[in-house]
Order: sequence, then C-alpha cells, then structure tokens
Amino acid sequence: MKLKKGDTVIVIAGKDKGKTGEITEVSPKSNKVKVAGVNT
Repeated sequence: MKLKKGDTVIVIAGKDKGKTGEITEVSPKSNKVKVAGVNT
C-alpha cells in the first residue's frame, strides 16, 4: 500500500464521496485506512 499516516486523501466512493481528510491509521493487512473527519 502506498498510503501512509499523515497523507491527505479524497474519498471517491460511498456516502462521504468528495470529502477530504488526513489518514490517521493504516491497516495494510486488510487494505484499509481511517481518515479524520470521514464516516464519524
């Protein structure tokens, strides 16, 4: 996974599509990231 904690990302799918936020946690085994201010 080329994403890391602190990167700023844009959500491209789901109910939060278009929102931006900073990655707070990365889980490479499950290919998931947590983004601050999204899906909270």
